[in-house]
Amino acid sequence: MKLREAIETLDEKQKMTVLRSYEREGIPDLDLEVETGVDRKVLEFLKAISNPLRFQLLKLLSKGWLCVCVIAGVLDRDQTLISHHLRTLKEVGLILEKKVGKMHFYRTDVEKFEKYLEAVKSEIL
Repeated sequence: MKLREAIETLDEKQKMTVLRSYEREGIPDLDLEVETGVDRKVLEFLKAISNPLRFQLLKLLSKGWLCVCVIAGVLDRDQTLISHHLRTLKEVGLILEKKVGKMHFYRTDVEKFEKYLEAVKSEIL
């Protein structure tokens, strides 16, 4: 949709107010094509990191490989809760997992995290 088309949907009073404001402040290109859609994966990433505990996990796991029992001890949280949030981060692809015997170790996939940040940047800028 072009900005001009969006302005045309306004009632006359709104339209005049918007156009006068644009003239005072420097009118944007009314033929500018605007897109409001956002990549689904970018939204999943933002949702995943918006949870404070998941953000803490990513920060903690950026330092190296840790198992759930150690993570739970460091964050003073239940292992089941930690496992739930790790699963969410793993589904988005933000953490890596390796198994050593019966133990599972996790760490932040820094490269993937940086790619998501670049995708967020390109969506907005």
